[in-house]
Amino acid sequence: MGDDPTDDLLKEIASKHGVALDRADPILIVQTMHARLLAESQHTQQALLEDYRKTLEALLDRWGVEIKAKAERIVTASLTASTETMKAQMAAHTTDVAGSIRNEVTGVLEQSETRIRRATTLGYLNLLAALVMLLAVVIVSWILRC
Repeated sequence: MGDDPTDDLLKEIASKHGVALDRADPILIVQTMHARLLAESQHTQQALLEDYRKTLEALLDRWGVEIKAKAERIVTASLTASTETMKAQMAAHTTDVAGSIRNEVTGVLEQSETRIRRATTLGYLNLLAALVMLLAVVIVSWILRC
């Protein structure tokens, strides 16, 4: 096929239909108008598709920004909730640990108090024994002198 579509069309019509047309035939005018309308339609369709592509890209960009903002809000809310939960759990565990430490200290203090009472009692008994011994020594000395 050649460079001119009209020549190609004339050859195709002649070979398929056995009719020879010339360039001034009105049917070629219709074909030319049809080709021109198709070209214009193709150009218009291409422009519409380009506008649609730009619109879609703008929408996707906007949606991307909105989705990112929503995701950031969700992550922030999640982090805030997690932080609040951790604070509440830490407060509860701190209270539990403080109670356990208080119980341990109370138990140790009670044991220490019991031991101190025993030591005090033993000290008084030792003091009493020392006084009895001193009294015995004084009596024995006094008996030996007399």
